[in-house]
Amino acid sequence: MKNKVFRILLKISLFTAILGLSSAQEWTQFRGPGTSGHSPEKGIPETIQKNNIKWSIELPGSGHSSPVLWGDTVFLTVTDKESSGLRYIIAFSSKDGKEKWRNKQTYQVYKQHRFNNFSSSTPCCDAERIYVTWTSPDGVEALALDHNGKEIWKKKLGNFYAKHGSSASPVLAGNALVIGSHGEQGKSYIVGLDPSNGKEKWRIERESNDKGAYSTPVTRKADDGTEELIFSSTAHGITSIDAANGTVRWEHDAGFSQRCVGGPVISGNTIFVSAGSGSGGKESAVVRVKGKKTSVAWEAGLKGLPYVPTGLSSDGMIFLLNDGGIMTCRKASDGKVLWQERVVGAPYSSPILINDKIYCFSKEGDMTVIAASSKLELLGSFKFSEGIYATPAVAGGKLFVRTFSNLYCISK
Repeated sequence: MKNKVFRILLKISLFTAILGLSSAQEWTQFRGPGTSGHSPEKGIPETIQKNNIKWSIELPGSGHSSPVLWGDTVFLTVTDKESSGLRYIIAFSSKDGKEKWRNKQTYQVYKQHRFNNFSSSTPCCDAERIYVTWTSPDGVEALALDHNGKEIWKKKLGNFYAKHGSSASPVLAGNALVIGSHGEQGKSYIVGLDPSNGKEKWRIERESNDKGAYSTPVTRKADDGTEELIFSSTAHGITSIDAANGTVRWEHDAGFSQRCVGGPVISGNTIFVSAGSGSGGKESAVVRVKGKKTSVAWEAGLKGLPYVPTGLSSDGMIFLLNDGGIMTCRKASDGKVLWQERVVGAPYSSPILINDKIYCFSKEGDMTVIAASSKLELLGSFKFSEGIYATPAVAGGKLFVRTFSNLYCISK
């Protein structure tokens, strides 16, 4: 009897260990689990030495999308360096950077902002498939591949027009693949697809305005246990959607006149969003959610507001990195500024939180690591040889950084 119990306990412990290993090797969408930008990994150096760079590879083109990972595979979208209508989904080994396979897609091109790229939207993945969205003059198209690069399904979702191109990324939530398109003309829409076959589970159509929106939603567990997606947009402010069925749970009119690019920052029942233009963040809204009702939590003012980067939350604090590289640490409860300092050069990528350390990256290729603390503490820095627009990924004790033309794997 004792031996039988021992064997059962051993199986349980092994199963738990396997689950833990699996979760440690997965970064499945933009900014990781729940698009929160959080990782518990402990093997990431604060200052990078030559021996910390496990491998680097030159990419066959450009892109601002983030890497995503499942197991020992890194997935990345790339726009061909010779023809921007030619686009790839490429799978690399996380162990040595060797290419496993490449899926090629061809689309018509359109005029977009000079700092954007047709591979700006980050893919997402699960145990069976990789999901990608591409835009063209014909609109938004989603497709799914298996882990060997074979196309499973492809679906046109609707029109899309935005002079800044596309950057909002698909997310997996509520057993649906959720894709939002907030263009500058015609109807905007948010759609939930069945990941297995691409069929629509639900769709929300909404009015657009001439600013559009480019932010990726963030998942949140509501007071009643509902998994909700929090969207920010110029036309609709802050919106909560039930990820399972597409029901709009609540909406807060933020009164924005500027463009939403960075995503919401969530700390418990407090939600921060901002909007801006090329010169930086110009507007913000901070709400407190109780059930399906919202109220203004506090006013953030104008100083230090982000436009492109999405902020972070940790231990009752909100960390906002603006477009000039200045980070502001605030108490989530009342908005009190705990500190505000320049920590890095001008960023396009969003900071990520790794084991209570905040990693920031700049357009010039700077990396700065600071403590996620109520007091500013610089922990390390590094200078890459070229600029960084993509938000890095972290999994399996490794940090994956995409520069303008290379992909790096970094670990202790």
